[in-house]
Order: sequence, then structure tokens, then C-alpha cells
Amino acid sequence: MPFNNLLWILLLCLLLPGWAFDCKNEKKCKTSRVHGLKTSDCYRMDFKEFPKCLPNNIEVIELSYNRIRKIYQEDLLLYTYLQHLYLTDNLIVQLKNNTFAGLEYLETLDLSVNGLLKVPPSIFQLPSLKNLYLSQNKNINIAESIEEAKPIGSTSLTKLDISYISEDSPVEFPDFKELPLIAFLNISGNAFDYLSPKHFAGLCNLQILDNSNVTAQYENNCDCWIINRWLTERNVDFHTFLCPLFSQECSNEQMDPEDLKVFEDCTEKFKNIKQWHVLKKVALWLGGVLLVILILGIGFVYFGCNKNRKTKKQPIMTLRERVELMHVENKVENIYI
Repeated sequence: MPFNNLLWILLLCLLLPGWAFDCKNEKKCKTSRVHGLKTSDCYRMDFKEFPKCLPNNIEVIELSYNRIRKIYQEDLLLYTYLQHLYLTDNLIVQLKNNTFAGLEYLETLDLSVNGLLKVPPSIFQLPSLKNLYLSQNKNINIAESIEEAKPIGSTSLTKLDISYISEDSPVEFPDFKELPLIAFLNISGNAFDYLSPKHFAGLCNLQILDNSNVTAQYENNCDCWIINRWLTERNVDFHTFLCPLFSQECSNEQMDPEDLKVFEDCTEKFKNIKQWHVLKKVALWLGGVLLVILILGIGFVYFGCNKNRKTKKQPIMTLRERVELMHVENKVENIYI
């Protein structure tokens, strides 16, 4: 076998692991269309590693309640159209930072009920990610992952669930000002080192806060009432935090100017990101329209040229036909002499 052919085969084996994998021995997930999306349902099928034989154009993968321990970037390379990935209740302890790299269309990622101690910072950089579920990963450090992900550019994250992640000791409340689109935040069942108004000033688009069974200390005892007042004034749906002081003792306390500046910066970034998303949609729409116009233009030119060629094209006569034509012309000339 030529050496060049051998190199090509080796390259294909590296780039297409599913092609080299014996799919006959892999369990078959049910593939169908759900709400118009091509979905592979592998729910509770006792997978111990990520399946390698799903359709390449799959858009939803349901792998909850399996026994998967590790996921690598190579496992996901084939599924570039993936929009929703559900991995609830597996045995995942660690993820490399590049595991989900290249999943430009991923909107939902559910990693709830695993053993993660840290979330790859790159997750917060995924351009289309809207829903992230990290509930019941005991002692996971979300604050550190968000800090390492900075600066976060144009985010789409609007729903984040970090409930029940503090099992052994209180955790640090994350700085969410880099994620201004968050509208739903679930922090229920957690114990935090401390809570401060600045933590919520960075959540300028917050609409629903699930803070049931939350315990925390406060740098200033009146901070608790400032947080309650701040969220109420912005019509956030939440459970009132239980404060160590009576409200009358903190009636004159106001939001710190630095916290107000955090809110203003968050609001400005929120507007910029929304404008960017609108411009992106308009650009895609215009690009599609221009592409259609270009295709139609090329089609009209092509068919027009073909039509002209057919009109101008003269039949090619054989030698016998030419001799017969000359004979007929000679007869006509003799008639008129």
C-alpha cells in the first residue's frame, strides 16, 4: 500500500472515531424528531462512555442517568449541530477546558448531579449557551470558574442553576457582572461565605431568584435589608432573606455608590450585548437574502446564455447532406436559366 494512502487512513481514523468504531457492539439510542429537533434518547441505558455512533447531524442528546465518567473533546467533534446536551446523574468528576470547544450552537448544557469540583471556564465563553444546570455538584467552585473565564465577551446565558453545591462548607458567591443577561438564577440550598448588595447589583436583568433554604453571613447586618429592598424595587420574584436586624433599624441605609456603579456598568453591557445579538440576526438575514439574490442572478444568466446558444446553434450537416444540397441548388439554377 502506498505510504500516502496509509497516512490518509490514519488521519481519517483520528478525525472520525465513530467511523473506526464498531457500531454493531454499541447500544442503540432511539433517534426521532422532538419539537422539530433531531434527538437521540439514550436515557438510563447504562452507557459507561460517550456514544460514538449517533447521527452526525444530531441536535439533542439525552444521556441522563448513565454511568459516564469522562468526556473528551474528541467525543463531541462529530456533533457540530448539537443544541441541547443532557448529562444529569452520571459519574463525571473532571472536564478539560476544551471539552465543549467548537459547539457553536449549544444552547442547553445539563451537568447536574455529578461529582464535578470545578467547571471548565470555557463553558462561560460558549456563544449560544442559554441554559446551564450545575445543581448538586457538591463543593463545586463556580466563583473561581467565572473569574478565570474573564473577560467574557458576548454571552447568551440567561438561566443558571447552582443549587445545592455547598455540602461541606460555605462557598463564595460568584461575581455575575460579566453575565448580565441572567434572568433566572437558582441558588437554593446553599450556604455562602457572605452576601452583599454588590452581588446582586451585577445581576441587572434578574427576574427570578430561587433563594429558598439559603444561609449566609453579612458584612453589614443592614446589607440583608438593602438586598431585600433592592430586589423588591426591581420586581424580582424571590423569597425575602431572613435578616438579623429589624427593618426599622436599617430604614435609612442605602445602596453604596460603588454598587450602583456596578449596576450601571452591567446595564450598559446588557444593552451592548442585546444590540450585538440584534445586529447578528440582521446580518444573517441580509446575508441569506443576498445569497438568494446571487443564486437567482447566476441562474438567470446561466439559463439566458443557454437559451441564446440553442437559438444561434446551427445543425451540422454530413458530407452526404452537403452533396445533396448542392445537387438541389444546381437543379434550381437550371430551372431559371
